[in-house]
Amino acid sequence: MLSLSVPQEFRGLRILVAEDNAFNQTIIRQWLTMAGIDVVMVGTGGEACLALEVADPDLVFMDVRMPGMDGIEAAHQMRMSGFRRPIVGLSAASSRADQNACLAAGMSDFLAKPIDVDELWGCLTRWLKPCGIIELVADPSVEFFNSASEARFLGNVGALRRAHEAFVDCHRDDGMKLRNMLFNGNYTELTNIAHALKGSAATIGLNALSELTLALEKKIQANASSKELLQLIDWIDNQLAVLSEHS
Repeated sequence: MLSLSVPQEFRGLRILVAEDNAFNQTIIRQWLTMAGIDVVMVGTGGEACLALEVADPDLVFMDVRMPGMDGIEAAHQMRMSGFRRPIVGLSAASSRADQNACLAAGMSDFLAKPIDVDELWGCLTRWLKPCGIIELVADPSVEFFNSASEARFLGNVGALRRAHEAFVDCHRDDGMKLRNMLFNGNYTELTNIAHALKGSAATIGLNALSELTLALEKKIQANASSKELLQLIDWIDNQLAVLSEHS
């Protein structure tokens, strides 16, 4: 089932994909490219090992069964060379023994083929840190007052401005609330605040802020570290502060 929401929090990251099937190469490349990810594609485990240093990937997708050097041996060699970033095994054989073989070779995770796109996004959320979203809109007010935003309010700039003011009034303190919930270990309320903020931001066209809060929700679900969650909250708080300054 194709996800209706393509994550954008990994834009600009690079993934090395080792996959010998041309059709699978095409599908994986398309999905990752949709998310703004730079893809380096190779067809064998040996090519993956050779490409590793030059590509400097943030994550490796490694088909387990390939001609020549298979994914198990390739992952083992990558780990022996000092590569410490995530390696995710890909295989149509999804038995516990297959998964254990991947983990024993030093892989971080495993995805069964045919790959479900939502499981793919979940895997990225588990292993990659959000990157680059804050740069999409340095000044959120610029994103807010544009033709697309005006179209949502049928060209009524006055109504758009009032919606902006209402958003700021309701959400200006959300950064502080999120931080407090994190420090108190109240992940249920942390999720609730993030979810409400995400919806409000999307409603009035603040796409970058909505993407940040979506990334926060995913990180909470993936039991990310407090450090990772706090980084996202700091970015969200910065966006809200800029919006407040322009209200």
